[in-house]
Amino acid sequence: MQLTRRFSLFYLMFLAACPAWASDLTVQAQLVWGANDSQNASYAPVDSGLSAKLHRIYKWNNYFEITNEVRSIPVNESRDFKMSDRCVLKVKNLGDSRIEVSCIGQGKEVSKGSHTLAPAKWLVLGGNAKNDTAWFVGLKAVDPSLAKRQ
Repeated sequence: MQLTRRFSLFYLMFLAACPAWASDLTVQAQLVWGANDSQNASYAPVDSGLSAKLHRIYKWNNYFEITNEVRSIPVNESRDFKMSDRCVLKVKNLGDSRIEVSCIGQGKEVSKGSHTLAPAKWLVLGGNAKNDTAWFVGLKAVDPSLAKRQ
């Protein structure tokens, strides 16, 4: 009996100490266009959570969803997210909710960095565009059931 308890305790401690061996990370990526123009009929407004974050930080009146992709990424592997004909994200799951993101614009790497995805919180990357507008990419960890089959 004593040996079984010790083994159980050891096993639980071992599992708690190994979060890097976690399963796949499911990531949602949204390409967003920020503009002061009124609603553009060809694009839907971004969801309220991402919109609220963008409005707290940036100056534009409207934020439109251009692309919305969800992918499951195994630990130590990468997946490409095609945000537009000009923009591809390469996202690598580093384990323990950490990702490395490379943003490729028109075939050239325009940014690269490592980030932690907090549960249900948006990570926002962005840059300027023409005509006093901007582009943003919102990333967050989501429920694995939302991932597309590849």
